Amino acid sequence: MAISNQSILKKMSSEIQEAMLNHEDDHKLREHVRAVRLLADLVLDQETSSSLSGRSQQQGSVQEPTAEEIRRMMGSDAPVRKASEDNKEAGHDEANGSSIFDF
Repeated sequence: MAISNQSILKKMSSEIQEAMLNHEDDHKLREHVRAVRLLADLVLDQETSSSLSGRSQQQGSVQEPTAEEIRRMMGSDAPVRKASEDNKEAGHDEANGSSIFDF
């Protein structure tokens, strides 16, 4: 259920009038000002969510990657090296590979 901006503005106006009438009572004044802030946030949040939904509709036309593209991104097309080749490159039998983190 969407609340119109006009009804929110009317409520803000009435809260401001109440705050002006109760300006001597600090507690009541703060309550009315807090209500105005919440109502303003409500209007701003509606604006933000509507602009975000417009963006998501525009971004909906982005194509999904194909299975071939996913395989390429994951690196499955890279040449497979054998463990014996890794040991030859390292120079001794205890090495696991050519990485500096292999020990």
